[in-house]
Amino acid sequence: MVPWANPTSYTFSRASVLLNAPERSGVYVLHSKTTWVYIGEGENIREQLLQHLDGPNACISVIPDLTFSYELIPSPRRAWRQDELVSGLRPICNPWGR
Repeated sequence: MVPWANPTSYTFSRASVLLNAPERSGVYVLHSKTTWVYIGEGENIREQLLQHLDGPNACISVIPDLTFSYELIPSPRRAWRQDELVSGLRPICNPWGR
């Protein structure tokens, strides 16, 4: 597995997502200091992260001090990269081997 390529993390809050998340294609990771929480992908990373903030996701919402980071990846490779990361990092809120 290719390791997570972006060491920069941002606070997972509406203000931080609006300021730091790009409106571009890629894969994003929600994590705490010790735990990979969720790995997602989308055509618009900012929009995807805002949906997580607005939506009722019981798994994500109970974990304190979440941060996010992302990798810019074109759409043909996004799903492959997400699957690779989910299989290797085993985030607690993703079904493994989907």
